[in-house]
Amino acid sequence: MSIKPGEATAKVLRDIEEISRYYKPVRCYVGGSEASCFDLARELISRGTADHGLTICNERKSACLNVGAGSRLDILELSGVEVYFLVDVADRVRPGDLIAYVVTNKGEVRSVRSEFEGRVLLLHEDPTSKPLKYFVVVTGEGVGADGGG
Repeated sequence: MSIKPGEATAKVLRDIEEISRYYKPVRCYVGGSEASCFDLARELISRGTADHGLTICNERKSACLNVGAGSRLDILELSGVEVYFLVDVADRVRPGDLIAYVVTNKGEVRSVRSEFEGRVLLLHEDPTSKPLKYFVVVTGEGVGADGGG
């Protein structure tokens, strides 16, 4: 099997582009200005509502969510040694959808299903809690989505 000049390079470049897509960030904007998604998630989790208009863009999915000021947010808290999310920011969820697997301190694997309907606004990890706590922020109000998802 012989490889023609440029074929290997083109395939490698396609593979690198595909792999790098998974490392693209989620960007958060409050009132049109970029903000820390970590700090924004903590604020949203503590308040349960969006005090300002928000735009959350998931560059992995080429999708943005627009949330109006005053929109109610649903928060799902997960706790365990490890959490493996099956959803990403901008994904639509419905009650009963499988959204994560949680590994407990006893080594058991538990399935976590959504209690809410809407779109995943943010996934947040609280690194200071023991055991680790993870939060799924879901919004069903005032959401406009651009791009995929």
